[in-house]
Amino acid sequence: MPMKSTAAIAVASAGLLSVQALAQENGITEPQAPSIAKMAPAGPIAIGGPWNEFSFTTAGSLAKGCAPADPGGLGCVPSSSGNSHFLAAPPWNFVAPSDGLTLTVTDAFMKGDSFEVLDMGVSIGSTSAVPTNPASCGSDPVPCLTDAAVSHGVFNLGPGPHSITIRAVTSPFGSGAAYFRVDAKREHLVCYRIVHHGPFKQREVTTQDQFGNATYLVLQPELLCVPASKTDITPK
Repeated sequence: MPMKSTAAIAVASAGLLSVQALAQENGITEPQAPSIAKMAPAGPIAIGGPWNEFSFTTAGSLAKGCAPADPGGLGCVPSSSGNSHFLAAPPWNFVAPSDGLTLTVTDAFMKGDSFEVLDMGVSIGSTSAVPTNPASCGSDPVPCLTDAAVSHGVFNLGPGPHSITIRAVTSPFGSGAAYFRVDAKREHLVCYRIVHHGPFKQREVTTQDQFGNATYLVLQPELLCVPASKTDITPK
């Protein structure tokens, strides 16, 4: 079956890991593991966070929540930064205010998974296409979002009710976990506060925009800002 051959290739590229070990590397664990039991089921999707963690299996399948919040979902490895919670069963519903919301979806753990996002059953786009790579960006969605080798996407949602489902487009490891969150719109950028991990080396960076070139000295990281869609996406 395709799932077995894909998993076999992934195991070989990951250094002959077992299928069970490979799944855990990609964010999947036993539903009753201690790290899972301490995570409370998610309530309503909150604007401004926390990150919402979901599980998925093979390419083409619809994602589910994480056990035990979703009894039909897989056990998930939570974010090491404590900035996430587990999603209950889909669809994931919320209401956007009059100026709409921004939806950010990012893969985590091992690199290569990508997703299609649907609102009210209608596709609103897919996360970026990336090559398969058994290297891991970790369990925290914030640094994973900064990694160009990790699939992610940012979508603007119009005002009113939304009902989100997610389909795995690529799933080279057979299963895994990933995240999304909703935020108030901030023009064409969505920004996340960075949690410092270790020393930061000051550096000069050069920017170029419609106003010309500029050079800045970066003293320390404070915010990660990623581009958002300039077009509101509303259900048809």
